[in-house]
Amino acid sequence: MRLTSLYIGQYKNLRDFSLSFDGGSFIDVFVGKNGTGKSNLFEALIEIFRHIVEFDREKAARDFNYRIGFEIDGKATEIGWNSGKLTIGGKERKTIGKTPLPDNVLIYYSGHNDTVAKLVEQYEEAFRKRIKRADFDEARYFIGIGPEYKDLLLAVLLMQPDTCRARQFICQKLGIETVASEAKVVLERPAYAADSRFDIELNDETDRYWKPEGITKTFLDRLHGCINTATGSPVRSEGYFADPDRYILYFDIANIRQEFADLSPQELFRQFDNLKTLGMLAEITIPLQLTGGVDATIAHFSDGQFQSVYIYSIVELFKDRNCITLLDEPDSFLHPEWQFDFLKQVFEITDTTAKNNHVLMSSHSAVTLIPHDKKKIKFFDIKGNQANCYDLPKSVAIKKLSADLIKYSEQEQLLSIINAIQIENKPVLFTEGSTDPVILKEAWYKLYDVEMPFIPFYAFSCTYIKQLLTDNRIHTEMGGLPVFALFDFDKAYDQWNGLNGTVSETDPLKGMIKKWAEGESYALMLPVPANADIQKQVIRNAATGETFGGDSCCEIEHLFYGLEATKNYYQQEPCVGGTKIVFKSDGEKTAFAKEVVPTLASACFEVFRPMFEFIKTKCPAGAEGGD
Repeated sequence: MRLTSLYIGQYKNLRDFSLSFDGGSFIDVFVGKNGTGKSNLFEALIEIFRHIVEFDREKAARDFNYRIGFEIDGKATEIGWNSGKLTIGGKERKTIGKTPLPDNVLIYYSGHNDTVAKLVEQYEEAFRKRIKRADFDEARYFIGIGPEYKDLLLAVLLMQPDTCRARQFICQKLGIETVASEAKVVLERPAYAADSRFDIELNDETDRYWKPEGITKTFLDRLHGCINTATGSPVRSEGYFADPDRYILYFDIANIRQEFADLSPQELFRQFDNLKTLGMLAEITIPLQLTGGVDATIAHFSDGQFQSVYIYSIVELFKDRNCITLLDEPDSFLHPEWQFDFLKQVFEITDTTAKNNHVLMSSHSAVTLIPHDKKKIKFFDIKGNQANCYDLPKSVAIKKLSADLIKYSEQEQLLSIINAIQIENKPVLFTEGSTDPVILKEAWYKLYDVEMPFIPFYAFSCTYIKQLLTDNRIHTEMGGLPVFALFDFDKAYDQWNGLNGTVSETDPLKGMIKKWAEGESYALMLPVPANADIQKQVIRNAATGETFGGDSCCEIEHLFYGLEATKNYYQQEPCVGGTKIVFKSDGEKTAFAKEVVPTLASACFEVFRPMFEFIKTKCPAGAEGGD
């Protein structure tokens, strides 16, 4: 599922507003300062899809013209509304009929936008009136998910088998060591059961759970069979309590897995979510034990800790459905360090999980953008009281958002991190790629069986790591330890070459090295692998070692080109004089580094050895690694 195009005639400050999507990533990030139209875009999308999915039932008009294009399973669809007329594929229609539509619109709102929350609530109210008698095919189309969903999201994923990848991710991310065998559920009188006809007197099949009907009754009847009643002591409160008219129930998780083996995690979530929508689900929780033996519950985790887990949970639970997910400034209330990590954690979602889900995220945080691997960002601004959205280079977008203050934020953050590094008394190796540290650590431990004597650290860009190499404050903080920086063999070469210093290694196959003239800083060029195709992209003259300099093309992923296990990650791209080999997608780099690189044989990492051996010679006595 991917949006391909959007046109909005007039919605608030969106006038004659057009967007197109390149389909290059499962997530598109929209940035801009407050009031520029980002949230209006999300509001308009909710209004558009509500108009579409309810059109055949209500035949309601929409007070603004729109045209939206999307692709589902390779089939393109365009739906328009213009001056009271519905069109599909450019042809006027009376109904939506069987036109393919997204299965769900998932909406995360952080609480700063009341309009988005109200739009979701309007839909939920209409759905709530139908759900007591809902057919089995009835499902909530718009699902608004915020902090109040923390318990439900986590509980449903922890109910999955231990082999479930999503469950493993959640446990690793939140430091969960063990999960209790029971889930506690508290049910309270739902909105539909306000009058005395629904009073509970016998608490049997005739009036249990306030006489639900349809899919609600079917689910509760099945769930009822999974109740776990305590025996012995201590005695606990469980069952139905007339005052305060609620159930406190304990369910055996193993029984739930067995009873609902026919349901996907998404369908199980949907059933519990229906109870929540009715106002019946007051509480769901599972006791946990964290790493270190700390007892906890789901409520133990802060929203900051849980933020990326929201996104992962949503995408994972709905991975088998074609969805659009709207994340309205999910980083709004996060500490800057969590903002910086936010997108990196979102990108831990695998392509397989995300392929059916197009995520649109709005943000006004420059810090969030720093690790984003897309070169272009969709930037909102206001001109003539009208919102505009256009693609900008990431660096320009950061500058516009931060008014140049982000430079100082980056530097101060790194200085504080380096202070912490001093505790380990190790040098630092700055990299320009976010996945480079992951690959370097893997390479070290494939080649050596001793502790790594330096710490690789992602530092945003080749321009910035050159600044760090020559910053006297860095050297003061390092207390005499050397500073290293690794440059890709591409345009980053120009930054390496521009450093004032002495070249001590000229062989590009070993990794060219330059020492800064004024201190213990070493600029390392990425070594060129022993692969003829990649060497052609770097080395102009093999006899003299002359390279193409900044016109070269060799990133850390190129060091693994030509292997059977990695062949699907590269493609040829046109360039001056022919073609060049490039890594297919920046969005796949994290999965490549964490899932593919560790499976490679030790011999595949020998290209790193000359660079590592050099670094070892500069490390403090006693910190050097050995074979």
